[in-house]
Amino acid sequence: MRYLTILGMMLFSLVSFAQTERAYIELKNEGNDALRKNDFATAVEKFEAALAVWPEEEAQDASMIFNLATAARRIKNHEKALEYYKKSVDMGYRADFSTYYIASSLNNLDRDEEMEQTLLKAIEDYKSSSVLAQMKKMLTTYYLKKGAEPYNQAAQILASAASADPEQYDEITARANNAFADAKPWFEKVLEIDPDNEKAQASLREINSRLK
Repeated sequence: MRYLTILGMMLFSLVSFAQTERAYIELKNEGNDALRKNDFATAVEKFEAALAVWPEEEAQDASMIFNLATAARRIKNHEKALEYYKKSVDMGYRADFSTYYIASSLNNLDRDEEMEQTLLKAIEDYKSSSVLAQMKKMLTTYYLKKGAEPYNQAAQILASAASADPEQYDEITARANNAFADAKPWFEKVLEIDPDNEKAQASLREINSRLK
């Protein structure tokens, strides 16, 4: 009787394991089907459900993690996309693309300093990547935006001089030059990444002519 009980428990365990295995594989496949249909919300749901029942002794599917991150990105769930793209990098799966999308997620979450550091490292790490140009563009766009803020402020300050008291001209010019000085490092950073960037070159020519 005891033998039959043990045998029954073993059979139950085997059936339970088979059901679990079938469950996570089926959920993964359902997620892939949803992804192919551009049903990104369902893809996220199915992939995460698969992870929830994934056997601990079984290595997780790195391509599924990447696809989960991509589906989350497509529904603009940037926090979730960030989480799974980081996991994709940790698993060594499409690390260059995953890192690019990590930076994109950080950008969408207004975590600018983290985005900058991520891109600077990625540009060094993935010099032969097909997304290197996109990485550089994201970073230079950020630098141009940061430089444009004080640059435009300086231009507005100078424009106010036309209607100001002549005695205030030196004070106005000084304030404008301070703003130009704040803008300068950002445009220099652009040229470190993209030496031929015409916007940065033109802005620096104007700034240098004002500050000389």
